[in-house]
Amino acid sequence: MLFKRERIIDAAFEVVQRVGVGRATMTEFARAARLSRPTVYRYFSTKHAVLAALVAREESRLVARVRSAVAPHPDLRAAVEAGALASLTWLREHPLLGSLLKAEPEALLPYLTVEAHPLIAAGRRAAQEIFGARVAGAPPALVRAAAECFARLMQSYAITPPADPVEEVARAIAELLAGSLGRPRDEALGPPAAG
Repeated sequence: MLFKRERIIDAAFEVVQRVGVGRATMTEFARAARLSRPTVYRYFSTKHAVLAALVAREESRLVARVRSAVAPHPDLRAAVEAGALASLTWLREHPLLGSLLKAEPEALLPYLTVEAHPLIAAGRRAAQEIFGARVAGAPPALVRAAAECFARLMQSYAITPPADPVEEVARAIAELLAGSLGRPRDEALGPPAAG
C-alpha cells in the first residue's frame, strides 16, 4: 500500500517538473505512476491532496538532511550553522522549488504559506531537538522560540531565497539563534515586563 502511494508522489514530482502545477492532472499522475486513475483516487481524493503529500515528503527529506548535517556537531553554534547551511543549500538546489516559484508562484505559495502549518511544525520539532540537545540551562520557552524562528526563517527563505551567499546567511542565523540561547536569561530576553 505504501509503495503505491510513494509511486504516485514520485509521479507527481515528475509530472510537475515536466508540465508545471497548473497543467498537472490526476490522469497524468496515474500515467506516470503506471497505475489506473481509480487506484490514484483510492490514495488521493484530489490533485491538491497529491501535491500536499509531495510538499510534505520533500519537507521531510529536508528535515532528514538537516539532522544529518548537524549530527557531527555537539556545539550549538556549529550545529545551527550546519543545519541552516544544509537547509539553504537544499532549498536553492531543489529541482522544483525555484522553477515553480518563478513560473507558477500562485500555484505553489499556498502550500508554503496558508497551508504550511504541518511543515512549520515539523521544522520546529526538528530545530527544537537540535537546540535542546545542545543547550543546557536555557529556558524551554526560549528554546521553543528559537526553534520557531529557525523554522520560519527557512520557510521565508524557501519563498524568497537570500541574496547573500548561503554560507554568510547560515553564519548569521547561527550567531543570532545560538548566541541568544547561550546568553543568560536577562541578556537573551531583555528586562522582564512590568506588571
